[in-house]
Amino acid sequence: MTQKTILFLFLFSIQQVWAQNASSEAAADSVVYWKNGGSFALNIQQVGLTNWAAGGESSLAIGGTLEGFANYEREEVVWENRAKFGYGVIRKGDNTNRFEKTDDAIILSSKYSQKFSQMILMSAAINFRTQMDEGVKLENVAGQSEKRRVLISDFMAPGYLQASLGLTYRPQAGLSATLAPFTGRFTFVLNDSLSRAGSFGVIAGEKIRSEAGISLIGTFERTLMKNVELKTNYNFFSNYEKFPNTVVNIEAGLNLKVNDFIQSKVNTQLIYDDDVKVTRSDGTRGRDVQLKNVITVGFTLKF
Repeated sequence: MTQKTILFLFLFSIQQVWAQNASSEAAADSVVYWKNGGSFALNIQQVGLTNWAAGGESSLAIGGTLEGFANYEREEVVWENRAKFGYGVIRKGDNTNRFEKTDDAIILSSKYSQKFSQMILMSAAINFRTQMDEGVKLENVAGQSEKRRVLISDFMAPGYLQASLGLTYRPQAGLSATLAPFTGRFTFVLNDSLSRAGSFGVIAGEKIRSEAGISLIGTFERTLMKNVELKTNYNFFSNYEKFPNTVVNIEAGLNLKVNDFIQSKVNTQLIYDDDVKVTRSDGTRGRDVQLKNVITVGFTLKF
């Protein structure tokens, strides 16, 4: 056997080994452990009335929502992350009137889990919620025709941070529930005037309230029919000192897809917090159910 033949066989063997390794690495890299995506929705509604016999008032409403998720799953590890930013305003009447806020939300969540099985996991989660802008309520003033604008909320007033450790049950895709007997809930009221008033359950003059309790957090997602999706998030928290009084936060959304760019959404959010007093439509103040319903049709871009 000549030296050229030996050299050829040696190089050929190296090439084969390299090709097999490259093939194995490519096969391993073809497994996708990260799943991520998001969407941006913009909704605009304008009503213009001039000498309209039936009556009514012109209005302009603008709203937008930016959502995203990044989920990782490999072997025994599951890491789920979600973010949502929403803002909307409406102006009634002509250009001299103010825009009033109709939607304002910052929601961030992250949950890290270790599998006991495909359906049972040990989970540590963090959920954060606040708003971007000031919130006001218009109140009647005795003897005056114009209403008074009263500040009732602001950025980080309130802000909620909830950290929990517990067990997650996920019997199928789109359905999960985490029961966490070790949950800490922190309420922030960083606006001085709202803090002095003792808003959102903090002690008057304090800016942070901490609570220890038990929580139940979960999601439910299902395609009801073609181009119709239901998404629900819920969060129940009960302070051990006030058990079984429970803070309730439920969000449900129905997405109706027209095409890749046009969608209609029906969103409902229900909140009840025994420590939060609200001003009712009749002017009285007290504990009550907070309910928000939003129906929109607009441009949606998914990525």
